[in-house]
Amino acid sequence: MKITDIQALVEAKSKAREPLFPGSMRITIGTASCGIAKGAAKTLQALKTGIASRKIAAQVVAVGCNGLCHKEPIVEVHIPGKAKIVYGPITEKEVSALLQSIVKDELYRDRALLGIDAENHILEGIIRYGELPGNSITSYKDYDFYRLQHKVILRNAGVIDPENIQEYIARGGYSSLAKAFRMKPADIIQEIIKSGLRGRGGGGFPVGIKWKSCRETKSSKKYLICNVSEGEPGIGMHRSFLESDPHSVIEGLIIGAYAIGAQEAYVYIRDNYRLAVSRLQKAVSEATEAGLLGKNILGSGTSLAIKIKEGGGRFVCGEETALIACIEGKIGEPRQRPPFPTISGLFGQPTCINNVETWANIPVIIIKGSEWFSSIGSANTTGTKVLSLAGDIACPGMIEVPMGTSLKDVVFTIGGGVAHGKALKGIQTGGPSGGVLPARMIDLKIDYDELKAAGSLLGSGGMIIMSEDTDMVKIARYFTEFFAKESCGKCTPCREGICRIGDMLDEIIAGQGTEQYLTYLEKMSRPITEASACALGKTAPVPVLSTLKHFREDYMAYIKKIA
Repeated sequence: MKITDIQALVEAKSKAREPLFPGSMRITIGTASCGIAKGAAKTLQALKTGIASRKIAAQVVAVGCNGLCHKEPIVEVHIPGKAKIVYGPITEKEVSALLQSIVKDELYRDRALLGIDAENHILEGIIRYGELPGNSITSYKDYDFYRLQHKVILRNAGVIDPENIQEYIARGGYSSLAKAFRMKPADIIQEIIKSGLRGRGGGGFPVGIKWKSCRETKSSKKYLICNVSEGEPGIGMHRSFLESDPHSVIEGLIIGAYAIGAQEAYVYIRDNYRLAVSRLQKAVSEATEAGLLGKNILGSGTSLAIKIKEGGGRFVCGEETALIACIEGKIGEPRQRPPFPTISGLFGQPTCINNVETWANIPVIIIKGSEWFSSIGSANTTGTKVLSLAGDIACPGMIEVPMGTSLKDVVFTIGGGVAHGKALKGIQTGGPSGGVLPARMIDLKIDYDELKAAGSLLGSGGMIIMSEDTDMVKIARYFTEFFAKESCGKCTPCREGICRIGDMLDEIIAGQGTEQYLTYLEKMSRPITEASACALGKTAPVPVLSTLKHFREDYMAYIKKIA
């Protein structure tokens, strides 16, 4: 299938709808890393074997993650004319009972989670599947895990086969690219600026301003980089997203290349993300074969090649200049800025770096418009945010909510509250660089500025829930040890200071500390924060400082034992 122009894309979309809406039953199973870890590969094989032996007219399709990680393996059954039914967990042992229910045209009630009678797809509009089976199952729009979510970036995750470009095209894929090629590059950048999109990585820098700087820098060669150096513990939504919908990132990169004037892009990804790497490689290959990557894309005169660079997964390599050094084959350590990468980046050329989620937002903004996008979220933080819910949470998983959603709604409605009925003690947002917020701050919003003002970060979207049983001193020690191991060692305050903080925490936990140690921890954190070159060092003391501020009693409990 070669797509040489916009008309060919329209025709390809029409043909591509058949696999998504076949005349027979379609059964999908989530096979992202989270599902495979729960046995999805065995379930997939059992489904194929069972359908063949029972001679059921159905196609079985491996898809990505729909976010319900706590219920995996997830199986979705769609019989033409009827609502989709989502089941979970369906291990290989439950497959026989599920198929028996399908043959009898009944619900497998023991594992039925919800029904989807219609889908409000942001690109395709309302997609109707069929009526729900009476009042016997909760509908998608009433299901607590989903009812407050707004699927913009995750619109295809868990629905399409990530290794089949036709299914992406069938749901509006690459139509945004076609629209972008009818716009001037400067108008695309202005649309991104007007949308208010902020980088979905660490600091939330305005994306359009970064793009404008890169475009205006004169150079015969420019680069794009997609950052998938997801080095934080307890976070994996970028991996899951790439395993579920890689073409949305590719489409965003092509639009960015056209707008900025780049002809080469790199995806920097952790080398232990084997499935994500494999599916991304397949997507790049498919897009190239279809004519959507390479020379003269859709007859526009724009050309782009995407290269995949695998890295070791060090946390510090997520910093822009350290990431650039890795791609160049150098030691992954940050350098002083300015010059910023948009002026002098990869191989000394202007370079625009954004993370996976940021690039995936671009097609949506172009096709729906900046006004639509900025109507979602809060005043200074527009759009949605993909979050990873982990820790002591009843319903861990990957979610997407409008910016401005409260932590309370995320934890207690979507996440189902603290696991095992325990009381909430704290929430860490933004990965290890984010502070631990106490339960009394549960009404804070998912917002870059509001969380920063509270002493935490939104970061890339990791969220770890901590119950009443959590020892905050040990939490601080865990993340301090993480930073000590991940430091590149370039800056003395970071290299030496973090290790000394860890030593003091060890002494406190061992019953050898005094109250004076708490003062020492606070004083030692200041030069680390002020004198370190990159964000890793500057934010390394945050877990200690935030737990000292909000959970000082946990430290005093160790010290009082000494007294």
